[in-house]
Amino acid sequence: MRAAGYGRVSTEEQANEGHSLEAQREKNITYIQLQKWTLVGYFSDPGYSGKNLERPDIKRLISEIELGHIDALVVHKLDRLTRNIGDLYNLLELFEKHRVKFVSISENIDTSTAMGRMFVFMLGIFAQWYRENLGEEVKKGMSQRAKKGLHNVTVPLYGYERREDGKLIVKPEEAKWVRWIFEQYLAGIGSTNIAKRLNDMGVRRNRGAKWDQHKVMMTLTNWHYIGKVHWKEADKPEDERIIANGEHEAIIPKEMFEDAQRLLRRRKEGLASRTSYEYVYSGIIRCGKCGGMYKGKYNKQKGTLYRGYVCSNNERYGDCDHSGISEMNLTKLIFDSISLIPELTHWNEYMPHVNEHEEICKLIQASEARRSRWQMAFGDGHMPYDDFAKRMKEEMERAAELEKKLAELPEVTTSRITHEEAMSMVEELKLNWPLLEQITRKQIIQSIFQSITILKEKGKWSITHISLA
Repeated sequence: MRAAGYGRVSTEEQANEGHSLEAQREKNITYIQLQKWTLVGYFSDPGYSGKNLERPDIKRLISEIELGHIDALVVHKLDRLTRNIGDLYNLLELFEKHRVKFVSISENIDTSTAMGRMFVFMLGIFAQWYRENLGEEVKKGMSQRAKKGLHNVTVPLYGYERREDGKLIVKPEEAKWVRWIFEQYLAGIGSTNIAKRLNDMGVRRNRGAKWDQHKVMMTLTNWHYIGKVHWKEADKPEDERIIANGEHEAIIPKEMFEDAQRLLRRRKEGLASRTSYEYVYSGIIRCGKCGGMYKGKYNKQKGTLYRGYVCSNNERYGDCDHSGISEMNLTKLIFDSISLIPELTHWNEYMPHVNEHEEICKLIQASEARRSRWQMAFGDGHMPYDDFAKRMKEEMERAAELEKKLAELPEVTTSRITHEEAMSMVEELKLNWPLLEQITRKQIIQSIFQSITILKEKGKWSITHISLA
């Protein structure tokens, strides 16, 4: 058996003869010799605490075990190896994985015996409890920090530098690209194309990593960039996210962030273009016959590019005979219908969902208040147990039904632009249309409209419905 010994003593324990490195070494080596094992190494960490594994020789010992150079490890006492029950269990798992016999002389623990294996099993139960309890405490701590406006960022956050005292300081060069990402997205460029453009320009994330669609989306939804802190448990719903004012400087204006979140929601709900292609009306034109979306399509004639839109149900499945329309004619139709915007806009189309959401939330709050009053009454002895139990059971069932109903309501983005603002914006757009680039046209149109429903009857196109953004 190739055996190794390990000893440790903290600064406070060095004066204690029973814990001295010399005393541990003598007992460990004597045990190895009595077993007639071969001593292949001795590891010791003088002046180190056992609260964690951040010790040079324990790391070297782990490395030697992983390389398969050790068959047995001897320590004088368990707490010499570590004082952390989680670390101890992880080390014992490591020993078992590499078939290393572990012996602690003082506790008479030998993992090759039945008693030793039982000890490891019992230790595993306590280690699991320890980890779960620690996890809960960590979550509580992070929640309290977020509520106080203190961030929980432990990894580099692009755009900021994390100082030793934990404060976030803006990095001007990176902050410039954070703003650029928001500007591009609001200009109609998709997250995948934004990532590609950043990589093509040689812009890298922390530690030289390349950008991808996921990292761009993380940037667009990160509240830190408007001077706030946010946190929620990974398995919790988004409405439980804690958002509070932070102590760090914002990189982008609050209005820009809100516009980006609004566009994200609209794209998710199918009320805005999901692509980066330069189709001005992509994602917002609907068929007046079948209700399907119109998709962008182009053709070339004598080297000239002509953009148009066709009903997706007609294009894919052939179950709608509504014809296509050119972008030029669609633009003319919209400009000719400016004065009809108040008449064509159905303000209340989405409001029932919003009102219903508010009503259900009020009912849930009332249910919580009732349960709280009953608990106090029962605790004060003013309500019999049977009555309390019956009421609580019925109320919990009612609350569960309300929660389910709330979850099933569609997520809705309602209009925030007034008729007058929309008409004014379209009038201004009409005047400047020939001077604008295609991507700018798209950005403005999609910032005004959520959807436009078109219908062709007797050879004439008309707009039957408009939803404002």
